[in-house]
Amino acid sequence: MSSKKVHKLADVFADVATHKIVANIIITHSTNKSDIREIALEGLDLKSGRKILDLGCGFGFFTRALKGNVHPEALVTGIDRFKEYEQLYIDSCKTSGLKGKFIGSDKSVLSEFDSNCFDIILCSYALYFFPDIIPQISRILKNDGVFIAITHSKPHLKELTSYIKNILEIHNINPGLNLPYEKLINNFSDKNGYQLLSPWFENIRKIEYKSSLVFSDKDFSDFIKFLRIKHSFFIPDNVEKELINIIINQLRKDIQTKKRLKITKDDIIFVSSQPLK
Repeated sequence: MSSKKVHKLADVFADVATHKIVANIIITHSTNKSDIREIALEGLDLKSGRKILDLGCGFGFFTRALKGNVHPEALVTGIDRFKEYEQLYIDSCKTSGLKGKFIGSDKSVLSEFDSNCFDIILCSYALYFFPDIIPQISRILKNDGVFIAITHSKPHLKELTSYIKNILEIHNINPGLNLPYEKLINNFSDKNGYQLLSPWFENIRKIEYKSSLVFSDKDFSDFIKFLRIKHSFFIPDNVEKELINIIINQLRKDIQTKKRLKITKDDIIFVSSQPLK
């Protein structure tokens, strides 16, 4: 996937309000109510961690989970290309009782950090946008530090993917080709994450997180919000708006008949340590 297309998909998250709407819909309709951030941090002794980096930090989803888990005087630096998140991120740091710093920049800023300077590096649902920075992550992580990445498992949202592909094929659009988000997730998922990390980290641990999104016929408005906000992830650029409405209307008919829509949403956590310089 070209960098231009990757940036276009990332632009979905530029609007803070819609990003939060999607996050809340996922939390509300997930069958697994365990907090994936807590699972990612479970069993790790991070109490001595003073210098922390959150990549693709957004409004501080992962940083908020650090409360009580790291050194009380820790400084958390969040990096995100969307400067709109700055105040929300700083507020998340305050909520966590931590000092915070926000850098509005893309991945290139990592080259400005010294080697061996961070105790903890976090990245949740973002590394598939920039998997090429893994060598830099290894370089700037301390020898006794830890890198925690959360990403999606494949096939992701497979029922929705199959549904949309079938409708597109009926209209002879993109037959047999991956949807935009499938191409994106191919960059870093459960299938290739270990292979991408292993040249740069001696120790890598995988933790599976099984879940689904379930929408009843009464919840269909939430599903429509989710699909419309993230439509560029699922619907190729060459698809007319008319066809998007056809997809939505067909889904509406099906959910009214079946009374529920269940979509697999499995994720995976990679906990990496002992960076190979």
